[in-house]
Amino acid sequence: MILAIVIFFIAYAAIASEKFPRHWVALLGGGMLIVFGVLTPFEALAMISWETLGLIAGMFVLVGILQEAGFFSWLAMAAMKKVNYHPTYLFAILLLLSAFLAAFMGSITVMLFLAALTIQICQLLKLDPIPLIIAEVCAANTGGSGTLVGDPPNIVLGTALGFNFADFAAHTGPIAIVLAFLLLAIFLLINRKVLKNARAALTDETITEIEALHNEPVHAHLSRTGLIGFAVAIILLIFHSPLSALSGLPINTALSALLPAGVALLALQHKQRKQVLLKIDGESILFFAGLFLLIGGLEKVHIFNFLAEKLSQVKTVGPDGLVALLAWAPGLASGIVDNVPLALAMSYVLKDLAEIPGMPALSLMVWSLTIGVDIGGNLTPIGASANVVAYSYMEKNSGAIGWKRWLLIAVPPTIAIMIVGSILIYIKSRIGWY
Repeated sequence: MILAIVIFFIAYAAIASEKFPRHWVALLGGGMLIVFGVLTPFEALAMISWETLGLIAGMFVLVGILQEAGFFSWLAMAAMKKVNYHPTYLFAILLLLSAFLAAFMGSITVMLFLAALTIQICQLLKLDPIPLIIAEVCAANTGGSGTLVGDPPNIVLGTALGFNFADFAAHTGPIAIVLAFLLLAIFLLINRKVLKNARAALTDETITEIEALHNEPVHAHLSRTGLIGFAVAIILLIFHSPLSALSGLPINTALSALLPAGVALLALQHKQRKQVLLKIDGESILFFAGLFLLIGGLEKVHIFNFLAEKLSQVKTVGPDGLVALLAWAPGLASGIVDNVPLALAMSYVLKDLAEIPGMPALSLMVWSLTIGVDIGGNLTPIGASANVVAYSYMEKNSGAIGWKRWLLIAVPPTIAIMIVGSILIYIKSRIGWY
């Protein structure tokens, strides 16, 4: 147990220091777990979520096709013209769009699409895209808490404890909506001066110059291919479970993205296909693989079960205190470790807690835990899968960011909406709506 913890924290510190390539650090840490016998090679392969890697790779391909087509540049110009080049309106639309789409498409898919669009918009407006993209990540994780398919922890909790899409939409959905608008208000307040200055700098001459420099037509075939592939992927991501049940075919999230991506690639010319494949961020995929190994080492030595058991023994706080604790303890922990194995471990604890007389209703504990682990993932660049994707994309296209800057931007709004989320959960418990 000690060895797995030591390797994890050394790797975590090295990743946070930004002094080493994080994909090599994560893979080296995972390799050390195998060398020292914490994981066998077969266990290591089993710990990697190939489904997640397949989803990311497939979406990378589809986004790459749309980038090659110039689609995001065109969409950025169209969005700016629609709101008369007003940066504040664009900021608000992008955040709300991130929260809404994440509830149905999943936060990873949303950030792959929006990060590319946001960088294009910010380049045109001469704005720093990093605060906006971090805000979009926070919005995506917040919006994703509102449905069963929005974030992976929701799927884990829902399937393990018997809650469906309608249950999440009815109970965490309204809370996610309130928190998304609150998050928007906080980020608008924080960035009001920058947005005001950007608006003031946009003279008629500047707008004319932007339109003249960025008026290239999109590539029709590439755009059509990318958009059709993207639409098919979204439909499969939303309906893959019932489609799999009806057809008897193993349609999972990875296949939902890889199948349309593969067909889209085959529809391209050889030169176009090569350009798209070169856009795939292989370092992010390797980093995810290494991160799964590091988290898998902690899971192998039962760290999550140990933490969950300790939480189940806390009885002095009372039912209301326990519900709040279920949001905050796993929520803060999900900023450090991946929230999927954390949610899985906690699902077993909730089952046991629900059988103890005097404990809160199982559904109330599930809603509290969902809000905590989903939104708590905002706290660090590796707190959730969407964070890793967005962070890697920003570094590749906008330069170094650093953990310090992420924490300064993401932590205050996240803590604020977690507090409000806890209050809303408490109100639900008081009025008996759970």
